[in-house]
Amino acid sequence: MATVDLAGTLVGDDYPAYTISEIGHNHQGSVQKAMDLIDIAVRAGANAVKTQKRDNKTLYTEEFYNSIYNSENSFGRTYGEHREFLEFGKKEYLELMLYASTKNITFFATAFDVPSADFLEDIGVPFYKIASGGATNTTLLRHVAGFGKPMIVSLGGCTPQDIRRVYNTVCPINSQLVFMHCVAAYPAPVDLLNLVRIGDLKRRYPDAVIGFSDHQDGISMGPVAYALGARVFEKHITFSHSAKGTDHAFSLEEAGLTTYIKYINHAHKAMKRLDQPLEEEKAPIKKMSQGVYATRDMEAGTWLRQRDLALKSPASQVAAWWYEVLVGKVLRESVKRDEPILSTHIEGGLGA
Repeated sequence: MATVDLAGTLVGDDYPAYTISEIGHNHQGSVQKAMDLIDIAVRAGANAVKTQKRDNKTLYTEEFYNSIYNSENSFGRTYGEHREFLEFGKKEYLELMLYASTKNITFFATAFDVPSADFLEDIGVPFYKIASGGATNTTLLRHVAGFGKPMIVSLGGCTPQDIRRVYNTVCPINSQLVFMHCVAAYPAPVDLLNLVRIGDLKRRYPDAVIGFSDHQDGISMGPVAYALGARVFEKHITFSHSAKGTDHAFSLEEAGLTTYIKYINHAHKAMKRLDQPLEEEKAPIKKMSQGVYATRDMEAGTWLRQRDLALKSPASQVAAWWYEVLVGKVLRESVKRDEPILSTHIEGGLGA
């Protein structure tokens, strides 16, 4: 049974859900707003917060980097200017890591390229996220795996062959792997969430922990994913759905994130295996169930017929399923009408 240690917290089938609050670039280039989002994650009960790190000039072609970016969500004239405006450097990352540690929440990031992975390793993140777009980048996967820290890999848009390639690339180097089922649509409609793949991943990769990177515009699917086997959850967060940026509309505000985490935790509690009947069930079940009762006064030596017996509530010592067995038995003691039939009333008893 797979278990991964995420900065001192064990995740896997036997443990509560681990929830990651994805800040992404919803901080709008502001360290203070990023801190505000960390506060939201802390108040909601998340285990970790995450940003995204890109070395933009390495990651994008010159043409794409310099392309005009005419969008209401743009923070720059070109796409490169837009991305650079949203990118934090070492000073900002160290500030956010320190702030998160004072709030007792884990801070890490997605590495989109090798220089970004090296940047994150230099500042000491405890583990790594690889986005869906990086799942086919075996160079990046192999590089990050070499750090020897847990890896969380999203699988949006991946074929079964792509997923197997991720596994075969990472696991010979680093066995600490979390596969995140994901649909790379923003937002992802409910009818496209393909949650059955969570079970498929659990069966095919039993030595990986399975999670769910949830891009649905809502909170209802987290508990469903938990019931199917997901144990790590990622959800984008925001301070306002109407804020400037492409991700705010489908991200969760504080109230939504709090409820999302609460309901996933409910799913964890509800799936605890228990032996029934529970102590809490005994009184209600006795009241609702039936026992076998006498329909009339009867003397010792009476052969019991169906008309002599009735099934009534509350339950008695002789459960309802004994009713057919009792027909044809002989009383060795007299019983009164509406009195429960007991094993001691029957010649030879009733056995177990």
